[in-house]
Amino acid sequence: MLKWKILAGLGFAFGVAGILWGYAQEKKAPGFYELRVYTAQPGKRDALAEAFAAKTAGIFAKHGITNVGYWIPKQSDAELGISAENTFIYVRGYPSKEERDKRVAAVRDDPDFKEFVSKREADPATKMVVKVHNIDMEPHGSYTAIKLGK
Repeated sequence: MLKWKILAGLGFAFGVAGILWGYAQEKKAPGFYELRVYTAQPGKRDALAEAFAAKTAGIFAKHGITNVGYWIPKQSDAELGISAENTFIYVRGYPSKEERDKRVAAVRDDPDFKEFVSKREADPATKMVVKVHNIDMEPHGSYTAIKLGK
C-alpha cells in the first residue's frame, strides 16, 4: 500500500512539475510591427502591389525585415480613409523598435531600393504612391501566432 502511495505522490509531483514547466515556456510574442497603409495614385494600386511582390518585399527580407503579410481591401471605408480601388496594406515585423530603425535605414541606403523605389517615386510620371500611413504595434497576449525571423 505504501508503494502505491509513493508512486501516486511521484506521479502527482511530476504532473505539477510538467504543468509549471509548460507555463514557464509560454512567452510573450516577440517583436515590433508596423501596419503600413498606402494610398496609390488612381489606377496604380495593382501595379504598386505587384512592385512589392516582384522586388520590394525581397529587399526588405534581405535586410532582415519580416514580411508578415500584404492585403488589398475588398471594401472602402471613408472614415478610415480606405478606398478599395486605391489602397494597399501590409505589415512588417522586427525583433524590436531599435532593430526596425536600423533595418529600415539599411533599406533606404540599399542601391536596389534607391534604383527601384526612390527613383520611381521621385519622378511624377512613374510615381505610384500618394501617401503612406504608418502605425507602430506590439503584440498583445500569448495568442499572437506570428513568429519573426532573426
